[in-house]
Amino acid sequence: MKKNIISFSVFVVAFLVSLVLIHYKANPTTKFMDAQEHLEWHGQVENEYGTYDGTLIDDLFTGDGDFRFLTGEVYSGDWQDSYMEGNGVLLFPEIGEYKGELSNSMRNGQGIFTWDSGEIYEGDWKKDKMSGDGTYTFSSGATLTGIFKNNKPISGTLLYKDKAKKDDPETTIVSLEYSFSEDKETIIFSTKGGLKYDGDLSGLFNKGNTTITYPSGNIYSGQLVEGMRDGTGKYEWKDSSGETLSYYDGNWSSDHMSGPGEYHFSSSEYPYLSGNFENDVPSGTLVYYKEAGNTFETIWENGICVSVKET
Repeated sequence: MKKNIISFSVFVVAFLVSLVLIHYKANPTTKFMDAQEHLEWHGQVENEYGTYDGTLIDDLFTGDGDFRFLTGEVYSGDWQDSYMEGNGVLLFPEIGEYKGELSNSMRNGQGIFTWDSGEIYEGDWKKDKMSGDGTYTFSSGATLTGIFKNNKPISGTLLYKDKAKKDDPETTIVSLEYSFSEDKETIIFSTKGGLKYDGDLSGLFNKGNTTITYPSGNIYSGQLVEGMRDGTGKYEWKDSSGETLSYYDGNWSSDHMSGPGEYHFSSSEYPYLSGNFENDVPSGTLVYYKEAGNTFETIWENGICVSVKET
């Protein structure tokens, strides 16, 4: 997943050492606990990390309080012995917001992180990382539900709505294999309808490369942008036995053959038509290669050949 989440280091040790430097203003009250006198009060405390405004017992942040870090982050919620402990909200400027459980001043337990970009993770956290069962919702509305480890999904089910109109209706994933490295994320999945995707995860939601086998048996290998054929790619039309009937190799735009390309009338190199395509049909002047050394100049209007001249 594409976002790095700022991780807090525990500041309490340095804070306790620097207690003598603390400036505070408060109206303390006295409360007896366990037969010993403890001072419970609401105050504002400043230290080298920022400013705390909330409940304290003696000199420790304990109870409900807010902390504004000098680096811009803001925490509002439960505290125990100067640790963020319990439930709270962490705001990361220009990144997003976390709501959920914390312990030892880290996101631990159940929580929801909402990025400013619109993406959401809801699930288990461990030591400030998405780890355990969770659901990641992309800004496109697609969801990945499964098991996460150190901010990465390691298995799960992806549900998405493909924008392609011909072969890809809204689908449900029935099997999924996800793998990743530091610079690449790939995914293989099959749908109830018979579609198989093998390629970059980014191809579904941004831009990437993939091979898609459609329920009809036809195969596309090339670039995708937000789940649609866009860029350069090869589309093969297949018969019921899997043999290639014809193929197009060239440019695509919004799921249509658009731009320079070649349409081959069989699985062989010849014959083929080379030139410009618009909305899946030849457009303008194209060269027809009947065989090596035997070419024709053709003119196309609205997908219809209106002129042929041997060259």
